[in-house]
Amino acid sequence: MKKYSPEITFLIITIIIGVVPSLTSCATTPVPQVQPPSPQATASPIPPATPLPPSPTPIPVAAVVNGDEILLEEYQAELGRYQLAIDRELTEEDKEIVLNDLIQLTLLAQAAYSEGFELDDAALQTRIEELDSEEQPLGDWLANNAYTEESFQQSLKRSLAAAWMRDKIIAETPETAEQVHAQQILYYTSAEAAYALNQLKAGTDFAQLAATRDPQTKGDLSWFPRGYLTIPQLDEVIFNLEVGEYSDIIETEIGFHIIMLIEKEQDRPLPLDIFRMLQEKAFHDWLERRWKLSTIEVALP
Repeated sequence: MKKYSPEITFLIITIIIGVVPSLTSCATTPVPQVQPPSPQATASPIPPATPLPPSPTPIPVAAVVNGDEILLEEYQAELGRYQLAIDRELTEEDKEIVLNDLIQLTLLAQAAYSEGFELDDAALQTRIEELDSEEQPLGDWLANNAYTEESFQQSLKRSLAAAWMRDKIIAETPETAEQVHAQQILYYTSAEAAYALNQLKAGTDFAQLAATRDPQTKGDLSWFPRGYLTIPQLDEVIFNLEVGEYSDIIETEIGFHIIMLIEKEQDRPLPLDIFRMLQEKAFHDWLERRWKLSTIEVALP
């Protein structure tokens, strides 16, 4: 998916509506004669007009995510921390990454609260105290990273909510799946692949032919579930093979494949590396969907 922040930029339009006093039309009827007041009468003083309070100055924002504002001040502070971490001048891509990360944290936090996440002041204070230590005093860390206590609390609240939602998303990744154990022979020209296919049809052993092409791994792809391979079109072929059956020539962007299905299980435990990869994919897919369903306005030039 994106890098990892979706590269979508919207234009936010701020409309300032002024209050215009209503105008009354002028009468054209003659003005009646008014008798002068008697000497005993005293005119009531006209109180001075009360000036209207000044309109509040809008706080600059970097983006608005489903109505929640990411303040420009916060975005600029994050840029400073990012630059400190990478120790070089920021590029436009760096700035985009920082803003997209803030947007994604906001999306996750919003979803967390809608899903039942709760964090009261006492729990937040407990977490803050856990972060403080003699080896790394929290006050020093805040100063070194341009945080105030208030801005750090706001950032921590959002990060804790986002982490809760992330864990909820990846927890739904199944630990078992339909998997296949396959072996392939890969060629870079169609002529080579066609010659190999004819050899197989003539009775040459698949494993022996694969070993001549790739002596180190013998073309063994090991066990994997659907969606694991970086070339999706191979899944369509492999998962429809019978055990012991090999495919026709499959042309992809990297070459010409012939693949044989060695084993197949419907509910096999996932290897740890594949399980974690699927968790990451589920998380990124969720962010993609959430981004597309959200109203995100970017106010930066």
